[in-house]
Amino acid sequence: MTLARKTLEIRRNIKEEERRKKIKEAAVNLFSSRAYDQVSLDDLAREAGISKALLYWYWESKAALLRDLIDTCMLSYLGLLQKAVDSNAPYMEKMQLLLLESLDLFRESEQLNKVVHFCSLHTGKKSEEDFGPQVNRYYEKCMDLLGTLFRDGMAKGFIRKHLDVDAMILETLCFIEGHIYMSILGDRMPLDRALVPLFNAFIAKAI
Repeated sequence: MTLARKTLEIRRNIKEEERRKKIKEAAVNLFSSRAYDQVSLDDLAREAGISKALLYWYWESKAALLRDLIDTCMLSYLGLLQKAVDSNAPYMEKMQLLLLESLDLFRESEQLNKVVHFCSLHTGKKSEEDFGPQVNRYYEKCMDLLGTLFRDGMAKGFIRKHLDVDAMILETLCFIEGHIYMSILGDRMPLDRALVPLFNAFIAKAI
């Protein structure tokens, strides 16, 4: 392959990625403010400024696009958790970094978080429109990684010995999901103001 052809291929790939990103941003805008059944492919195409035919070029259906958004959202959080599990940094250092990076991602993904929340509650007429199992699989993976981190902290003396780790995992996820739900209903305090006290309550020297 010539250099000119390679350059053309790179430019084409960049353009394709930019177009996909634009469509996904349009989808997030719509799905974060309307129910799944209230958003049509025509709405998505109009919001993205493209033809419906082009939309079908990238995703075979509205459900496929929404599943892609779920992957985009949840894989980002899983990546941060896995990074913390794999880190050789001192325990408190990596946990504080995980907290800060998670809060940054949460703020950047505010609308996308709401989309995933809506998805998890939707039951469609077709099996591909039942998004709950997909979201739940990601939650299970998050819970496994959190469990690894919490148990490591307990073994190293940073988490109180009498705490129930499985309860801590569930409380953490319920806390975050509850904040998303409450934020859908109205303006709430930033997550960091609410989450940091919970972090401090869990991650402390053993007593």
